[in-house]
Amino acid sequence: MARFRFRAQVALDLRQKQEEEAQRALGAARQARAVAAHALEHEERVLAEANTRAAVEEARAWDPSRAVWYRNWMKGQKQVIAAAHAVLETRRQEERAAAERAMEARRRARALERLRDRAWKAFQVAERRSEQKEFDMLGGLRYAARQHMPEGA
Repeated sequence: MARFRFRAQVALDLRQKQEEEAQRALGAARQARAVAAHALEHEERVLAEANTRAAVEEARAWDPSRAVWYRNWMKGQKQVIAAAHAVLETRRQEERAAAERAMEARRRARALERLRDRAWKAFQVAERRSEQKEFDMLGGLRYAARQHMPEGA
C-alpha cells in the first residue's frame, strides 16, 4: 500500500500557524479592550464619587476656594474620562480588526484542509481500486489455473 502524501502540507502547516497567531492576537486585543473598559469604569466611578463628595461639602457651607478646586478637578477628570473613551474605542477597533484577520486566517486554512481531505478521499478510492484490481487479477489467475489443471489433480 502506498503512503498518502499531501503536497501542500507545508502550506497548510503555515496557514494553521498563521491562524494560531491570529487567534492569539485576537485574544490580546480582547484583553486590551477589557482593560480599557475597566479603566473607563474606574474613572467614571471616581468622578461620580467626587461629585457626591463635592455636593456634601457644598451643603456644609465650605470654603469657596475649595469649591473652585473641586470644579477644576472634575473638569480634569472629565478630560481623563474622554481620553479613556477614546482609548476604549481604539481598542474596540483593534479587536474588530483582529477578529477579521483571525476569520480570514481560518478561512484560508480551512480551504487547504478541505483540499487535503479531498486528496485523502481520492487516495483512498485509488487504493481501494488498486487493491480490487489485485484481487481480480488473483481470482483470474486462480480461475485460469483451475481450467488448465488435469481432472484428478
